[in-house]
Amino acid sequence: MEQEHLKKGLWSTIICLIFLIGLIFTYVPQAASAPKIITWNVALWGGERDWTRPLHRWAEDMKKGTNGRWQINLHYGSVLGPSKEHLDGLKAGLFEAAQFCAGYAPGKTPLHTVAELPFIAPKTPKHMCQMVAAMWEHPAILKELKRWKAVPLIPATVIQFGLMGNKPIRTIEDFKGLRIRITGEQARVVSMFGAVPAMMPSSDFYEALERGTIDTVASCWPFSFGAFRLHEVSKYATPNFDPGSFFCGFAANRDAWNALPEELKKLHMEWYRKAPEVWGEEYKKGFIKWIPIFKKKGITIIELPAEDRAKLVSKAEIVYKNWIERMEKKGLPGREVFDYYMAKRKEIAGF
Repeated sequence: MEQEHLKKGLWSTIICLIFLIGLIFTYVPQAASAPKIITWNVALWGGERDWTRPLHRWAEDMKKGTNGRWQINLHYGSVLGPSKEHLDGLKAGLFEAAQFCAGYAPGKTPLHTVAELPFIAPKTPKHMCQMVAAMWEHPAILKELKRWKAVPLIPATVIQFGLMGNKPIRTIEDFKGLRIRITGEQARVVSMFGAVPAMMPSSDFYEALERGTIDTVASCWPFSFGAFRLHEVSKYATPNFDPGSFFCGFAANRDAWNALPEELKKLHMEWYRKAPEVWGEEYKKGFIKWIPIFKKKGITIIELPAEDRAKLVSKAEIVYKNWIERMEKKGLPGREVFDYYMAKRKEIAGF
């Protein structure tokens, strides 16, 4: 009787083992073939604003379109690195993607600064973003990114600059002695009219205005002033300065991009092509949101007279010529890139 029980127990054990082995062979291949989750970290500075808000839509669309295979984390506040060093971070592989502005470190991507030349950029946000995409089709521009192991990610840029600060700009004469935060190439024009330019990242605007170390800020109208709360420490604004803007864009680490499966690249490139429309829509929302807030805060909005703005524009050709010469002296195709930009602007914006 005891032997019979032992036999039954042994058979039960064998049957259980066979069942467990079957389960292993059933589920292990499925686990092995489960898609790998790809995680990207994106380095950003400042807080969420009109320029970065569409990134959330992109990240969500990539997640949905890949059933969660591509997870994109957006890191604000320069927590992954200083704004001037985002290209360095891409090169070192510290993160997979980042925003960068050529004017923050013009020596790193000098040819990109063609888009920062005064009064050269198209007027509308959509056209400005389309110009970024067009620039990234030029071999010399792409070569600059290659130095930083970077590739284009999204062709979206910041928009035309207005002015906000504590000195009114009513005529061209008001630029005399004006301590103004403005980009390097545009600074060359206002300097001809007596302005004193200063360069600083957007994260420093508020403190500089509050302490009085600068009189006014040239930045993206209107969202940048609202996003960085400059209306809280300012009295005047000039929205129609429109000297152009920074070249700012979103780039990815080349190795991270190359490692993406082809279907993910295809999904992203479909989004890439519609990016100028998306950013154009977001910037329109900024105009609706921020201008009433500025007026409620008591900001006096002043339009620069057309004849005074024309005087500024008249000096732009000198800056263009000097920029081309500086690039050529560095052994870079300045004339070629400038002519390419102007041809593309004609094609995209009609002038």
